[in-house]
Amino acid sequence: MTRSGLSLFLMIAVFLSGCSRLPALPQSPGNATPGPVVQSQAFSTVTPRPDAQPQGQANEEFIGRVIDMNGIPIQGASVELMKNTTTSDKDGWFRLPSEGLPQWIKVTSPGFISRTRAAAPGIPVLFRLTPDDGKTMVIHFAGDTMFGRRFFDPNEDDYTADGLLPLDPTVEDHARLLAPIKPLLENADFTVLNLETTFSHQPYFRQRDARPLAFHATASHVYASNPNAVRALKQSGVDIVDLGNNHTYDMLEVGLSTSLSALDQAGVLHFGAGTNEANAWAPVIITSKRQTVAFVGCTTLRIPLNTPIRNDVPFVASDVLQKGGAAYCAEAALRSAVIAAKRQADAVVVMIHGGREYDRNPTSKITYLTEIARQAGATLVVNHQPHVVGGLSLKDQSLVTWTLGNFLTDQTVWPSFESYMLAVYLQEGKIIRAYIEPLIIDGFLPHGLTRELADYVVRGAAGRETGPFIMESGAMEVDLEGRALQHTYIQTMESASRSGEIIQIPQARWISDFKGTGKLLLGRDLLWVGGFENDEVDSASRVAPLWDLTLGNIQIGQDYAYEGETGIRLTRGANQIEDAVTTNLHRVLVVPNTDISVTGMIRINQGVVVLAQLSWYQATVGPSFVKTTQPIEIQAYGTWQPFRIDVQVPPKTVALGLYLRLTPPDKGTVTADFDNIRIIEWVKPAAQYSPLYNYALLTGTGDLTFAQEILPGAEQWVTGPQVDQNK
Repeated sequence: MTRSGLSLFLMIAVFLSGCSRLPALPQSPGNATPGPVVQSQAFSTVTPRPDAQPQGQANEEFIGRVIDMNGIPIQGASVELMKNTTTSDKDGWFRLPSEGLPQWIKVTSPGFISRTRAAAPGIPVLFRLTPDDGKTMVIHFAGDTMFGRRFFDPNEDDYTADGLLPLDPTVEDHARLLAPIKPLLENADFTVLNLETTFSHQPYFRQRDARPLAFHATASHVYASNPNAVRALKQSGVDIVDLGNNHTYDMLEVGLSTSLSALDQAGVLHFGAGTNEANAWAPVIITSKRQTVAFVGCTTLRIPLNTPIRNDVPFVASDVLQKGGAAYCAEAALRSAVIAAKRQADAVVVMIHGGREYDRNPTSKITYLTEIARQAGATLVVNHQPHVVGGLSLKDQSLVTWTLGNFLTDQTVWPSFESYMLAVYLQEGKIIRAYIEPLIIDGFLPHGLTRELADYVVRGAAGRETGPFIMESGAMEVDLEGRALQHTYIQTMESASRSGEIIQIPQARWISDFKGTGKLLLGRDLLWVGGFENDEVDSASRVAPLWDLTLGNIQIGQDYAYEGETGIRLTRGANQIEDAVTTNLHRVLVVPNTDISVTGMIRINQGVVVLAQLSWYQATVGPSFVKTTQPIEIQAYGTWQPFRIDVQVPPKTVALGLYLRLTPPDKGTVTADFDNIRIIEWVKPAAQYSPLYNYALLTGTGDLTFAQEILPGAEQWVTGPQVDQNK
């Protein structure tokens, strides 16, 4: 299967009429066209699709449907796309013209709560609206946010002219960074994020210089943002910030005082830090929609060094030391704070800062503290610190996000680019609805996602923890009431290759069972942007997200694509000495001794050596310690063909760099086109079946069960044959 996948193919069968690519609005709900979803071939890599078609062409329209929580169509809903508006028809369907690029669409209807979603031309999008009863509050939660360090000096080369922010940035300068995500931020009653920075009118210093005395002397990383960022946050829709983290104290008491003052002047509510322990633990309490919600925050990071040194300054507030800072997440203090907040509010939201960086799984300490918060009465626990998104947990109507990841930061560690925003609907202090909207951090900035990239993020949110988490039309919905409809079908498959066949799992589907004489491994693509498609909303680059386009001799476009709109071409002439090279922007984190497969599609016009180079690193910075270089075998020229390289990650490896290299020819000019590049990490055979995995490796023969769960009204988003519900 290839990247456009069967989801697109079957949607086209439902939504389009004749041979035209222009959507024809359905007049009534119906079922997806039955048909094979996976075609098995005795082949050792991803199965090519002969019928793959481009996505998102300029002549395609935005198409979608508006329904209520029960799946009933909503007629006359207002649909807004920039300056264009329309209304939904009697069956809830709408369409709007497009310029071929993903955009935000906002849907409003009398008696319902509005919703903003990312949409791509030609790909139907579902808007499920909640009734507006006057007592339902919508809160959006975003991850780690700062405006310092690499925002001024992106390459850390002490050259600031190429920064996203000037050294003396205005409110408008900061607001431009938030513009790509503003429609989502402001479409809630309240938006909350983890503000992981201190504020200063001199936030930047050169990395090669001595650390200024105003900053914390022993913290491993310190930075600051300009106070104008606070007003930009407020103007962009952010209402509340959590300060219960270690970076709140990066500029000691002066920085903390400046931060609190800037937030107060801008009217941004804050919690989790203060000038003493009582202030740090004091909740923020909001009242809206006939209910009261309290927010409590704290950090488990107390001191900057694992081995304390004399006179080291802790990050946390301490009455003994007569200093301010973040609230420290001690068990007794956390329990008392939540119980006290519960006496004042219908619902309590707790945000805990802690865990291992870049580890999606909570530590035992975070798991324990989260359970303490739940038992004390927390309705919602939103954790952060690892800088990567994790899974969710639902227990006794209490929802946990184990790590919310980054939102707007300058980090360059690959897993931190996957992100999402959590939406929670509260009614009388109880969660009645929750879902995530997928995001990507590209160029330090958050963007909404559609199509394949949205599916990738949604899989992670739905599949990292067991629970009622539904993948539906490019978002993840928490099935709080247990109303999910499961559609399954069984596909018999056979692989004659000893190395097995790699199968791409259709979007929104997952493998729920396997029976047979063969062997099945599940895997997840670590690269996730190797299709080069622009699935982002308001992307500045418009092409190849998170791909390094500065190496020269690289062309990008549909002429070089195996499918879709975008592929990459490398060009070399006989008069050139060095290889042409393409790679993603930053090294990918891997686990030592795991098995991975590097796969893709290649087309080359004449005989020359094309190399796949895997550089292995023992840290996220510094040179590689070993390289694996393998020629890509070419069976024929001028035609697309798959390639696959199977390797095991060397011991002590932390990260991988993939470089595709084209060597110069003896004469003339040679071109090599690439598409659908994947780095698939395989998990142990005992791994639990989960929506997390988007690939499978089959060796031998067996029956694969493909499952998809939807809520009522999303039947036309089912991507495979539907089963008889009476069986």
